[in-house]
Amino acid sequence: MSIAHRTWQEWEDFFMQRSRRSLPALEQDRDYSALPDSLARSLAIFQLGESGGGTIVAQSFCNSLPGLNNHFGTSMAYFVEEEHRHANILAICVRLLGGTLIRSNWTAHLFVFARRLIGLRLKVVVLLAAEVVGLCYYHLLAVRLPPSRLRDQLLEIVEDERAHLYFHCDFLRSQTRTRWRKRVFVMVWRTVMASAALVVAIDHRHAIRDLDIGFRPVLARWRSYSRLAEMLVVSDSARDCEHAREIQANSSV
Repeated sequence: MSIAHRTWQEWEDFFMQRSRRSLPALEQDRDYSALPDSLARSLAIFQLGESGGGTIVAQSFCNSLPGLNNHFGTSMAYFVEEEHRHANILAICVRLLGGTLIRSNWTAHLFVFARRLIGLRLKVVVLLAAEVVGLCYYHLLAVRLPPSRLRDQLLEIVEDERAHLYFHCDFLRSQTRTRWRKRVFVMVWRTVMASAALVVAIDHRHAIRDLDIGFRPVLARWRSYSRLAEMLVVSDSARDCEHAREIQANSSV
């Protein structure tokens, strides 16, 4: 996806076109029994986290923040709808692995609790951290899987999450026009991102270990995309934007 910033009308059109995609069929294409049970458990946790978002849609339509309009609210509604699509795809992945969906998990509760306590700006910061953590983790899982429908579905989610990253960065950029706001964003962003990475690393440690991913590659990829998001929000320099392109290229599937 281009690094260029989009208008809210362009984002609405972008998400609307993607909303027409159908869900993949639940068909067993190969034997997944050799994969560790921790993978199904890990995906079930993410599946639970992709299932919310109703409150943020209402806030996106009813707010007095600068630079927003109804196109932004509609874009956010489409974004949440796409997240629910991810939840359905992850449910299919869990079932393909022979796993069980879950109804409650401490990390999902933590993210929901954080979002409900705060306003729209900080809510999007938390969402952005979740996007960074998710897209990096899904990619690292996918590249360790054999060619399969499971791998393809995870990589499709990765591409969607990249678009979500740009969407949230466009919003945060519109809210950080002054130097002091940029500084506050950087401070809050680094704190939230570090906290999200720590929480997910703890909760998904068994899958990371069993698939022989290693924590160093996980943290390196999170750090790379965290820097990308930060630059997209606060930087006005063409050189920084070019550097962001390089980060994205080096982190691509």
